This record gives sequence, structure tokens and C-alpha cells, in this order.
Amino acid sequence: MSIRSTPPAEAAPPAFDVLSDVMEQVRLEGTVYFSAELHAPWGISIVRSHRAPFYAVTAGGCELQVGKRAARRVEAGDFVLLPNAAPHVVRSDREALVVPFDTWLQTHPMDRRGASRHAGPGAATRVIGGFFSVDPLRINPLFGALPALIHLRGADPRVRQLLAPTLRLVEAEIGAGALGAPTVLRRLADVLFIQAVRLHAESERGVAGWLRGLADARVGRALMLLHERYAEPWTLDALAREVGTSRTLLAVRFRELVGEPPMAYLTRWRITRAANLLHGARLPLARVAEQVGYHSDAVFSKAFRRVTGSAPGAWRRMVRLAPVAGGQGPAPQAAAGGGFVELPAAAGLTAAGGPIGPARDRAKAPLAAGSDAAAQPDRPRSAAPRRRRGSSRRSRTLAA
Repeated sequence: MSIRSTPPAEAAPPAFDVLSDVMEQVRLEGTVYFSAELHAPWGISIVRSHRAPFYAVTAGGCELQVGKRAARRVEAGDFVLLPNAAPHVVRSDREALVVPFDTWLQTHPMDRRGASRHAGPGAATRVIGGFFSVDPLRINPLFGALPALIHLRGADPRVRQLLAPTLRLVEAEIGAGALGAPTVLRRLADVLFIQAVRLHAESERGVAGWLRGLADARVGRALMLLHERYAEPWTLDALAREVGTSRTLLAVRFRELVGEPPMAYLTRWRITRAANLLHGARLPLARVAEQVGYHSDAVFSKAFRRVTGSAPGAWRRMVRLAPVAGGQGPAPQAAAGGGFVELPAAAGLTAAGGPIGPARDRAKAPLAAGSDAAAQPDRPRSAAPRRRRGSSRRSRTLAA
């Protein structure tokens, strides 16, 4: 009698992680850290365009008010992130006098490690925090899906397990000021942002926009395909066939949840990846275009300009004007007030956090869902013959 062994079934490959793919394209540079011991009463009004602040209360508590929304209490162990840099007020209580951030820095200078202290008769609140410099053009779909405020409470076991150890490491690095601390803090900025977004996505059932689309079976499948195979010559019909639904149903549901048609979303995602390639890799523009799915330089340039407000060549020149985090930029230096632990500034940002050059003059919002341009995909013309490199028109395109 023979015994036949049955080979084990092969495990199905893991599903493509769309959230990780999107967060991989988020550029966090020029991160500023600080720590503060604040004795009540105190209040600070903060408006920092393109500087997304985060706060971790380590002792005591405070009030946080974003715009004209109702104030909320932030207690010890809580972590808050304002991913879209919304104007806000942080204060000890509702009766505290509130002063502008720049005024506060003048009267409360920080030491070389970013520490500040405010004397007062009331209870003490200890805070560590900072400001992320993020992509000034905001073309990454993640930013449109995040709320004005992410508030993660220390009472949540997942926050204590995942986020608290990272925050303790940040606090230790700021306090020690050891060799290599700027590099460690720069890496931890990425970790903090990713952990906060992930915890928000997992904890909020009513997340809006793009994150809500991930939870829908058909739209989530469509997003996965567009992210995993973004360079393919997609059409709405081909995408609907892959998802297993009708063209009309997919278009309506995708637009309802994500906020724009599938092909407009694909264009924006391709340009997001292209912008990051232009930021780092020394690739010719034609190679960048091909890597993100365009076989026509003219079509690529037109799509890039429509999404970002700048031509690809102008964007590349702009981001080279400022030092890249981790590159050959200047050493960390103190910001206004003499004490921020500040890492190299983000490309395309001024010291004050505003965009420069084309990003300032021509930056545009993502394509409106109902616009004619949004409804028309920028499909690569794969059948079009390639011009020889010596062609004058091609040379002018590459030099742009």
C-alpha cells in the first residue's frame, strides 16, 4: 500500500498594500522638534502654512481649538496631528490670554535643544512636539483624505503599544542631543507620521474620501489595481473588467467615495510618483515619463503641468534650489527664537514654510471631480513612434 503525500497548497500572495504605497510617496522634510514646560495660564495661536504640527502631552493637559471648531481637551498620553496645517490655538484653559506664535517665541526663547519654559502660578503641562514640512503642492491623495485634526488618545491600548515607545525615543533624543540625533529624529518623523495615520485609519469608522474608498470592495480593488499597475495603459472599461463590475457602476461609486473619476485619480497618482522621481533620481525626463506610464513626453508634460502647475523641468530645478533632507545640505540650525531642533528644510519651501518659485505662483488644487480635464484620462500613446534624440523638438522638450 502506497502513501501519497499531498503537496501543501501555495499560500495566496498578500494583497497589495495601497496605504503603504501612498505613504511611501509622502515627503516629510525640514522637521522641527521642541519640548516645553508650561505653567498656566498660557495660550498660543499658531498659523504655519505647509508646516503640519504635532503635539504629545507627557504631563498635565491643555485645550486645542482648530479654526472655529469647538475646543477639545488633550490629556497626558494623547497625541495630536494637524496633517493639513490648519490654524489652531493651544492654551491652558479657555480663560487664558492667547498670543501669536512669533510673539511667543520672542518672549520664550528656546535653548539649543529646543526646550522652553513658561513660568506661571498654575498647573504644569509638558509637551513635546514639532512641525513636519510636507509637499507644498499637496498632490498626494492622502492629504485630501485626512481630517483637519487627528487626535489619538493615550487611553487607547494601541496608542500605548505602538505610538508611546516612539514618542519616548523622540523625547530621549531631543533631551540627550547626542551625536547623530538629527538623523535619528529625521527617521522618527516618518515613523510618527505613518503610525498616526495608520492608527487613525484603523480607529475611525467614518473616515472620509480616499480612505473610505479603500474599505469598499469594488473601489478598494480598483485603487489596488491602479496603484500596483499604475504604468499600464488603463481605460475605465479595462479597469471595470478587472474589478468585475460595470463601467457605470464603478465610475459612480469611485467618484462618490474618492472624490474624482478613476482616470483622473490615476493621472494624479502618476504625477505624484513622477514628482518624487524628479526630486531624487537623476533620470532624464523621458525616462521618468516612461516609468510612470507615459510614452509621449508632450502628454507627460501636459499632465504634469495640469496637476502641479509647473512643467517637469521647472519642478526639478525648483526642488534642487533647497537642500534635501539627508543630502548635502547645511548642518541643523536654530530657528527663530534660538532653540528649535531643526532638520534641513524641505525642497521648494522658504524658511518660513511657504512655497517658492512656481510652487508659489502656480500651485493648483487637485483636479476638480466635475471638470472636463478630470474626466479625460491622460493615456500614454504607446503606438506613437518615438522621435530620435537628435530631433530639435525632442531636445527642446528634454531641456524644459
